Amino acid sequence: MKTIIIVHGLLAVSVLLIAGTVSRPQATLVRPITKGLLRYADEAIGAAARLSGRHLDDAAQASLRRTVATAARRHGDDVLVAMRNGGLELAEAAARHGDDVWKWSSRVPGAARSLALHADDLVPMTRRLGRSVLRIEAKAPGLPRMLTGRYNDDLVCSFVRTIHPDDATKAAGFLGKADGPATRALLLKRYKETEGKILKWLDWKTVMAFGLTAAVVTSAHEVSDGVQEGLKTVSQTSPETFGRTLTDLVTPVTGPLGWLGLGAVVCLILAIILGLHLPSRMIREVRRVRAGEPKEEISERRTHQDGDPPDPANPPEEPGPVRDSHPDTPTQG
Repeated sequence: MKTIIIVHGLLAVSVLLIAGTVSRPQATLVRPITKGLLRYADEAIGAAARLSGRHLDDAAQASLRRTVATAARRHGDDVLVAMRNGGLELAEAAARHGDDVWKWSSRVPGAARSLALHADDLVPMTRRLGRSVLRIEAKAPGLPRMLTGRYNDDLVCSFVRTIHPDDATKAAGFLGKADGPATRALLLKRYKETEGKILKWLDWKTVMAFGLTAAVVTSAHEVSDGVQEGLKTVSQTSPETFGRTLTDLVTPVTGPLGWLGLGAVVCLILAIILGLHLPSRMIREVRRVRAGEPKEEISERRTHQDGDPPDPANPPEEPGPVRDSHPDTPTQG
């Protein structure tokens, strides 16, 4: 019975604690989170002030801290990254153009500085064409605004939605050399169909020298596809022909390698032939050292053995009479 009373008492205390937590969320959850956001917001504001080269007084610092913390609660912690990259001008642009500036800069922090400095141009363009404008702006600052000044909205919209940000600068260069709107539209179409490979197939030097026409775009696309399809067909129907074709394609590369290999073999053979004399010389030197003979006698003996005439200035000595080292002793009686 006592155990049941204790268990019920603990359950009652737990219920009271949970009810207090739910009834006072500001004191238990929101306040610590807000306090942390304010601290990180101060750091982001300090970095933004250094980027902009400005100093904030205490009142402006406190007001901006609350603004940045509120934006971070709505759109995530990337708002703090955008604030660091965009400077104090980003907060001013958000005050003029609304909460979209915080949202877009948090999604594309790399474009935060451009958005802060050119919000009057980029905000309407982004609302009209989408966030891809800011992705291209992050990779190529000023390019979307340049395209808007040169071409109509349909072409710019197709450009920002089709072209990958990494290819934006190169694609814009080709568009600038196009001979008309139809060629520009065709280039964007081929880019989408080939997943960007058309930019590699086009000859940049030729386009820069003579311009970009529809025939150039079409031929680059068809020739590349034709070569690929032709190789596939030949490999399936005639493997022998495909082998010869592949050999012809790789000959310019394998030819120099073949000559290098032949030269290496010749050098190896010469090294072996020249090295054959080394062992015999080494053996003779070893024998001389073991026999204790001076080097001059060995060289003179080698010269006589080779058949060379003796030096007249130093004629060899005449052999004398042979003396018996043991003379006979007279025998007694």
